Amino acid sequence: MSMLLRICMLLFLSRAAQALEPFSAVYELSFNGEKKGETHFSLTLHENGYSFEAFTQPVGQLAERDSKHEILETSHGHFDNGRPEPDSYYYAVRSGSKTLMTEFFFDWNRKQLTVRGDSESQKFRLEEGTQDRLSYLLRAMVLLDGSQNEAQFPRVSLEGSERITLKRKLQKYISTAAGRFLGREISITSDKQGVSRSLWLAPRHGGIPLLLVQENGKGIVRMELLKIDRK
Repeated sequence: MSMLLRICMLLFLSRAAQALEPFSAVYELSFNGEKKGETHFSLTLHENGYSFEAFTQPVGQLAERDSKHEILETSHGHFDNGRPEPDSYYYAVRSGSKTLMTEFFFDWNRKQLTVRGDSESQKFRLEEGTQDRLSYLLRAMVLLDGSQNEAQFPRVSLEGSERITLKRKLQKYISTAAGRFLGREISITSDKQGVSRSLWLAPRHGGIPLLLVQENGKGIVRMELLKIDRK
């Protein structure tokens, strides 16, 4: 993308959203210290909003059991006063020759959320500020340069809805497989008991995720940056 085109594009975004930068990156997924998979993230910004994609594949023993097991997620949306608002979210799991798909459609005018699967469709009341499994990461990223230190909102997924709280915390240098970065911690708490998450973002690199650690009763899940490829 040329510098002139990028400047013109950013004129359409709010000050908070301008802190974001398009990126493509690869992350290692591990459970209790054992590598389980890799996730490829890609963020594209345009004058009407954003497109955010995540593609996850297994590695090691999981790949040997089912090399075709893949998860694709995409979130498309816009910005409202610097806050990302999803318009649609797509989740697909492929295992062998079978693919299961679920789509979420956010109608902000009617305050209606539609969840459509392979065989049925359901409608729910859409609460203010609702995010999906990808757009909530963008919400955390714009929180870095915002005037507030905290954000609360519902997050929807296949498992249902949970109300989460993001809190901006202190900065420190952290080491990842991709190198050493100055990171800002965002704590993520949920109204669902027994789950805590800690997200580290890179404020000098458009707020891209560096490390996500989730702890529950079963163990520790980590998503760590392996490499980054600027768009």
